[in-house]
Amino acid sequence: MSSTFAGNLTLLGSVANIIVAERGREVGGMGFVEYAKVGAPLALATTALGTAWLLALHGV
Repeated sequence: MSSTFAGNLTLLGSVANIIVAERGREVGGMGFVEYAKVGAPLALATTALGTAWLLALHGV
């Protein structure tokens, strides 16, 4: 689960992110810092929610 969500953490976290950033360059693009401002909190929040969900399922 964490490895999947980690792709959201930074622009270089997954190949799909890089492809979209390259294609978006034509319309203004998005830099590493701009991506990280959204990606880092999103990755941390989804990982925390996923962990809580897994803990709830297993009754720990």
